[in-house]
Amino acid sequence: MKNLGKLALNIMTVGAILLVLLWTLYPLMWIFLSSLKPAGAQFQDPPVWFNFEPTLDNYREFFGNSEFISAILNSLLITIVSVLFSLILGTPTAYSLARFKYRHDDKMLIFVLLSRMTPPIVLVMPLFLLARALGIIDTYLVLIIMGGLLSVPFVIWMMRGFFADLPIELEEAAMIDGCDRKNVLVRVLLPLVAPGLAATAVLCSLLVWNQFLFVLVLGGSSTRTLPVLVKMFVTEQSVNWGVMSAAGIITVLPLIIFGLLAQKYLVKGLTMGGVKE
Repeated sequence: MKNLGKLALNIMTVGAILLVLLWTLYPLMWIFLSSLKPAGAQFQDPPVWFNFEPTLDNYREFFGNSEFISAILNSLLITIVSVLFSLILGTPTAYSLARFKYRHDDKMLIFVLLSRMTPPIVLVMPLFLLARALGIIDTYLVLIIMGGLLSVPFVIWMMRGFFADLPIELEEAAMIDGCDRKNVLVRVLLPLVAPGLAATAVLCSLLVWNQFLFVLVLGGSSTRTLPVLVKMFVTEQSVNWGVMSAAGIITVLPLIIFGLLAQKYLVKGLTMGGVKE
């Protein structure tokens, strides 16, 4: 009887996981299939799943766009530099909040969380006016600063937990051996929280790479990224769903590859501190 109950629980668990996977992967699967459909199969009723002749014309049209190469290079540049910028700013701040006691430090953390939860539409106009006053509209500088500052609260919140899980005795031993506070952070603590740092970098990359609103408002033709390039296939007369689907697949593909390559560090980082000795 006990074994039957355990079997039923396992079946329900697997069923729930499959439902979640179906709910999560269904849109991506539909976009992928739409990217392979010819124009005539895009709007068939009932929708066609597999009974169509696949074509790569949508991908050829997207890759044939003269702005594709510049858009993907812009996305890579802005994402990499923004994530590095946010890690350089956020990691020491997270360490400070984890190790030192400040007056109202709990309110500081709430403020950090609220700044991350603020709707982007609220921030875009002040940032646009500030960037216009400084004369940096449609430059890499404003987009890198934007991506970095949007990611810093996330870095602080994530990395503070990783630093708090490390025993303070490690720092005390290093300082007895002659290390100052900076060397303790760089040489002792950062190698220990490297998986957490990698997980934070992956998640920050998702935030910056997929950013659309700020790049659309603060950027321009010379700094257009892949998510903004997709918008070019929406016109007042029509929407090129096939090419848009191909563009969507190409846009998410680098993140999927990056996530797979960093999967070991991502899982390890997200589970750091989950089990106490």
